[in-house]
Amino acid sequence: MKQRKNERILIVAKDEILRDQLSDTLTEAGGYATVEAVNFEEALSEILLTDFDLVITEAELPDLSGMDLLAVVGGLRPNARVIVIDDDLSARSAVAVFRLGAVDYLYKPLNMTFVLMQIERQLEIKRALNGHQQVEEAPNNEHLARDRAKRLDPRTRPVALVLSRNQFKRINVELNRLLGHVKAGFVGLIDSEGNMVGAAGTLDDYDLQILTQALSIDHSAQQSLASLLEETKFHSTYFEGDLNGVYIIEFGGPYTVSLAVICNADVKAGMVWLYSKRTAAIIDEILQGIPQPRNLPTVEE
Repeated sequence: MKQRKNERILIVAKDEILRDQLSDTLTEAGGYATVEAVNFEEALSEILLTDFDLVITEAELPDLSGMDLLAVVGGLRPNARVIVIDDDLSARSAVAVFRLGAVDYLYKPLNMTFVLMQIERQLEIKRALNGHQQVEEAPNNEHLARDRAKRLDPRTRPVALVLSRNQFKRINVELNRLLGHVKAGFVGLIDSEGNMVGAAGTLDDYDLQILTQALSIDHSAQQSLASLLEETKFHSTYFEGDLNGVYIIEFGGPYTVSLAVICNADVKAGMVWLYSKRTAAIIDEILQGIPQPRNLPTVEE
């Protein structure tokens, strides 16, 4: 377990499996202190007793709704940030959620790695606003509005938010196969927002953060080179170090992802490229199975 952090998080969900998944992820992977509630009444009791830093609630609860809880949190604990989880994407609900002060709106199926990244991002913003920690730039309202709209619109949502549970499972099976074939130390699939879609092997948290940030930046130079070489589907890059080599294949459309493979420097590069391209082709086929997005109303503040 990671070292316990100071932030307190309240999880409100009628779905027992969801509560367990969130609790396990936040305590074991995140190191946060969590409290669970099944309904509005239990959640209200906890909020009255404890000053939570973050509240995660389902949109539908057995007694009242997550919207009601969101309004209560805004009145009783204005400094607490709230994330709402819905069973399905609703543009109307999304607008209402953000107008009531929520900082994020997610819908099932959830990728817990992505959820943890979003939670840590929100808590980092809270620390910055409270003056506990200096960051380079606290997001302004305009930036947050654009970010929310991008994640809500299926046409621009990152891969981590549009894949089904079965697709996640199939992708991770292929990543584990690739790991074994090339005897890599780490294999990961990262979307354009820097979210880890799937992974096999091990990588330190610090190195993982650097990798995801690097693969979420604009790859215009790489794309231009690929265009020059008439390579329109898979864009490949290799970085060689004294001890390790990093193989990166960027592909997909309209949902762009990057397949990263980290191997010892003595591994034969040709073998890595062969198996990596095969894996990329299989994952690309899975991505093509994502339903075509439907148009949604613009989310306004």
